[in-house]
Amino acid sequence: MAYSIGIDLGGTKIAGALVSFTGEEAEVLVYEKIAVDGQRRVERVFNDISELVYSLLGKLGKEEKLLGLGIACPGLVDVERGVMVYSENLNWRNVEVASFLDPHFDFPLFIEHDVRSGAIAEVFFGVGREYRNLVYLSVGTGIAGTLVWERHIIRGVRGISAEFGHVVINPGGPLCRCGNVGCLETLASGGAMEREAYHVLRQVVDGTTIMQRAKEGVEPFSRIVDRAAHFLGIGLANIAQIFDPEVIIIGGGVAEAGDFWLEQVYRHYQVHQFWSFPLPPLLLSRFLGKASVVGAAGLPWLKKAKFL
Repeated sequence: MAYSIGIDLGGTKIAGALVSFTGEEAEVLVYEKIAVDGQRRVERVFNDISELVYSLLGKLGKEEKLLGLGIACPGLVDVERGVMVYSENLNWRNVEVASFLDPHFDFPLFIEHDVRSGAIAEVFFGVGREYRNLVYLSVGTGIAGTLVWERHIIRGVRGISAEFGHVVINPGGPLCRCGNVGCLETLASGGAMEREAYHVLRQVVDGTTIMQRAKEGVEPFSRIVDRAAHFLGIGLANIAQIFDPEVIIIGGGVAEAGDFWLEQVYRHYQVHQFWSFPLPPLLLSRFLGKASVVGAAGLPWLKKAKFL
């Protein structure tokens, strides 16, 4: 059995996990979360990450050796140089992740884009193991994706492929943080549902509450979830028609709502079926909201085994 640590760096929280690996099985042994420094100070954030890593290391038995550390980072990432080129969530540019963290540890360190880390978790350890060609979509506060072809991640020329959250679905829709209007993220994400709830109710309602009340059939929550599912269904049908994957796997925080939410999305997805071929199935991620941290932890294991 092998052990490694994964860190998922987000805009508001840092999640860490100690994960064990046996063949194609991954198990989260310890999972912890801390808040991101409110001022997004680079040195403070990386000091907090170091402390979280040491906390997780303390859960490992003395006779057990750590393979390494993986960091899942938001935004544009240069995995070869270990640099976060740009992160809108943190307002960082050209932050040398490896340079900040390497001096603290005596084991290998790897970085990856957060959503691609989620895809890695599912392809190698989750529901994507039996497929070679798939799309992974993370639906949380925002929406982002990864295209995996012949079990290789397709990054694109500039490393920004599969930014499905910023595909325009409704040209007359809401303004997106990217500067465009009507992006899928503004219409179908957890953040989109929370904004719609505030617009209707004039009070802050978190995504978990929205989904729970929708499950109970309470309005306007049912309508809010159905509206988001409608736009996500359109987006997924477009993805299926462009890439023709074997399967589309959906993870992220919103996927924690499970089959209730997936069934609503699938209903709208089917409506937009292209007549000449059957739509690929939609599957819930095995690791859901923990997919990115599990994929990050998997980097040292997969690199050592030469799978990546």
